[in-house]
Amino acid sequence: MDLSNRNVSIWGDSIMKGIVFDDINGRYRVLETNCVNRFAEITGTTITNHARFGMTVGKGYERIKRALELSTPAEDEIVLLEYGGNDCDFVWAEVAANPHATHLPRTPIDQFGTILQSIIDLFRSFRITPILMSLPPLDPRKYFAWLSRGLNQETLYRWLGDVHRIYRWQEAYSNIVVDTAIRNDLRVINVRKDFLVRDDCAAMICTDGIHPNESGQESILRSVLSYVSAV
Repeated sequence: MDLSNRNVSIWGDSIMKGIVFDDINGRYRVLETNCVNRFAEITGTTITNHARFGMTVGKGYERIKRALELSTPAEDEIVLLEYGGNDCDFVWAEVAANPHATHLPRTPIDQFGTILQSIIDLFRSFRITPILMSLPPLDPRKYFAWLSRGLNQETLYRWLGDVHRIYRWQEAYSNIVVDTAIRNDLRVINVRKDFLVRDDCAAMICTDGIHPNESGQESILRSVLSYVSAV
């Protein structure tokens, strides 16, 4: 892929923002050597990073729509979409309080695919064909320990049945991303595969079980560089 004199826009959540959990300080921070910054340095590409912490596909659609209304993008702009990690999450305090009730994720799974399709259609109305990215895997044991802090682990586990249900649910959203790309004849950067084939996959994920750490960000960078060199 020739990136010379082309702007790359990224729309997504904290993963592409480069957010990691700092175990020393006990808080989230932006990793300066994240995959986006390093990609820009290596390739000399101009990148506009619209990724934000906590972003869902619905919030992303509204932000993208406003941005496109304010400024018409160039037809040769490269757009990368990365959503799903927050969409598949639940309000765990509500689950713990009432494990016998029906609980929906922040974006129900059928709505996730529909809104993602709307974003694709929106960009295509400006003659821009976006690139999609699959979700890096979460670590279910780390994530369960993280999400259950201060909550009743027994009732959470009762609702889940097993902690690996968290992983399976997130993978379903990642599969929707890939399926949507295939259905629309779009390219997809499969960063998930490059995590899963590694023996140290769990070691590339932060203590919270969700965010790729520095090694995980390096894996995403390699996936993107490999993709660019292959097309």
